Amino acid sequence: MHRRACLLALACACERGHGVADQELGGLVVADHAAPAGIDVAHAAADPDELGRALARPFTAELAALGGHGVDITTRTTVSENGTQVSDLSDTTKLEVGPGSDTAPWHGLYTNSADYGRETTWAGGALFLRPRYQRWHRRPPETPDEPDKLRDGFADAVFATWDLLAPGAELTDAGAASVAGRTGRKIVVRLAPSPRPAPHEVLAQRGWREHRTVDAIDGEVVLDADTGVPLSVRLTGAITFQRDGHAFVMKLAATRTIAMGTASITEPAGSDVVATPERAREVDDRDFLLQGIAPPLRNGSNAAGTPGASTAAAAAAASKDAHK
Repeated sequence: MHRRACLLALACACERGHGVADQELGGLVVADHAAPAGIDVAHAAADPDELGRALARPFTAELAALGGHGVDITTRTTVSENGTQVSDLSDTTKLEVGPGSDTAPWHGLYTNSADYGRETTWAGGALFLRPRYQRWHRRPPETPDEPDKLRDGFADAVFATWDLLAPGAELTDAGAASVAGRTGRKIVVRLAPSPRPAPHEVLAQRGWREHRTVDAIDGEVVLDADTGVPLSVRLTGAITFQRDGHAFVMKLAATRTIAMGTASITEPAGSDVVATPERAREVDDRDFLLQGIAPPLRNGSNAAGTPGASTAAAAAAASKDAHK
């Protein structure tokens, strides 16, 4: 059972593989600086790839498109082998944004059925972070875009569900719909008579995804008519896949609802904040000075950057892996 649990954790994680250049990891390490193209809502109502682009856009792009708003997200994933359930994980996420521009305060809360969670507040130019049941730690951002990356990480679970089910999706344009006071277009999602082949996976540990079979998919998505932002999402589905000679059935469910307007975000009470020691930079500096001469001591070290610089993207990716 322990072996299978580990196997399932590997199946759902998005780990970085050895021997793959950073530039080939689709923006996981080396950021894509090109501005994403806008969403063609009419096209998204018929093309699963365009709908996938709408669901994949980061929350930062949503704020730019809609202004202040928040989201509530739930997901559940169960995995069975030969009719016996070997994994069951559900989670909830609530993300709220306060008034302001690009530096607007925000609060994110993630919890799951494995009794794990994390909470982050960005307010007053400082990050307040804590794991579930712990006290807050206050520190400045390590990079200018770290608050945005952390905020985006709270809102990306729905696309992960869609990405697994998308090859089997057939879309139907269901016309106009209203959500949270905004006009949108409803898109009904059903199982296609002839599912498409799954796309090629760059990372070897995700190779099982190339041979998955989408057995079921059902739901609906409402995209904002003007911006293409997902106003509401409801997805359920199932896939069959194999790993290390074992056949598994994974059932997935995800919901996403939007709340327009800004929330009141305040810093945590001082009595609930503990001192956060500064991280020593010697290892980062050592890895920078010896790049190309010796392997880095720290995984994800910023050896190609500047001494003491943070690797926020790598940290965000590692955090995301741990929460899946």
